[in-house]
Amino acid sequence: MLIQPILKSLVGSLRYLTCTRLDILHGVELINRYMETPDQSHLNAVKRILCYIKGKINEGMFYILSKNFNLVGYSNNDWGRDLDERKSTT
Repeated sequence: MLIQPILKSLVGSLRYLTCTRLDILHGVELINRYMETPDQSHLNAVKRILCYIKGKINEGMFYILSKNFNLVGYSNNDWGRDLDERKSTT
């Protein structure tokens, strides 16, 4: 399938970008779930995310080097909403 290598490369690049662009994190992770059997709709979704990023190119998080660094994380698991595979959405 010709679409799979292209889509995997694009989604891999988008996953890397989510470190500074949290606004695309959920959409990228949803598409990432279907990388074993992608179709044209997944490629269309990736194109929409890329167009969104193009329009918001100057937004994102910027990290500053600091000696006093504290990382705090929060999580909210939702096991019931994924009707396809019942995987957790964190």
